[in-house]
Amino acid sequence: MSAVLVVTQGPLAGRRLELEGELVIGREGVAVTIEDSELSRRHAVVRPVEGGFEVEDLGSLNGTFVNGKRIDAPTRLAGGDAIKLGQSVLELEAARAAPTIVSATPAAAPAPEAAAAPRADGVPLEAFGTYAAPAMKGRRRGIASRQLGPMLAAWAIVGGTALALAVYFAGH
Repeated sequence: MSAVLVVTQGPLAGRRLELEGELVIGREGVAVTIEDSELSRRHAVVRPVEGGFEVEDLGSLNGTFVNGKRIDAPTRLAGGDAIKLGQSVLELEAARAAPTIVSATPAAAPAPEAAAAPRADGVPLEAFGTYAAPAMKGRRRGIASRQLGPMLAAWAIVGGTALALAVYFAGH
């Protein structure tokens, strides 16, 4: 089974992405790179599952939405579903069956070490040997909140230095 993701909004608008295997989407170091400050480095993955496709958020800060609803677990996709990642919207074109090819030789089975062993719920521990983001509990604090304290300390040092220089040069 194959399908196409069509980018309807965002930096890659108009681009068509063939879904032949797992497709990791994010800002850098992934199969589909989108220059969007609202995306995480490894934001989400769209993968084939038996009978269709699913999307999973990889622990992104801004979340992944399917048809306007934020998802927090792998979510099954149907033809026409809209996936929103940051400023981009991708629409799944209705899946179509691949043409049947009759072969005299059977297909080779994949090597056992190529597939990661699934957990009890059937989700692989790792996707293609890469780190899969851990599931987050509660709301994750953003980068701005982690930088506020150091920024205020830096401004206090700059202000104190400016004041000390003003007093020094006023006396000389």
